[in-house]
Amino acid sequence: MTDTKTHKVIGTEVVKIKGDTYGVIFTYDDGAEDYAEVGSKETAKFYARVQMDETFPVGVNPLLLNAAKADELRQRKADE
Repeated sequence: MTDTKTHKVIGTEVVKIKGDTYGVIFTYDDGAEDYAEVGSKETAKFYARVQMDETFPVGVNPLLLNAAKADELRQRKADE
């Protein structure tokens, strides 16, 4: 078994790209940043909220999570 390096999202920022298109900048606990264009402002706010404090393998964009994980995060945030 190999050890997969991970990092935790410690900050998110919704940014306007052009027109009605928005993205999210993710900041990690190791100083790395990642960016994803997501579409609407509402969608960007959702991803910024549900990905906060989540841990991901280094090199994997936070938007590349499976549907089950997305539903779990959505439910957890709804319960808060």
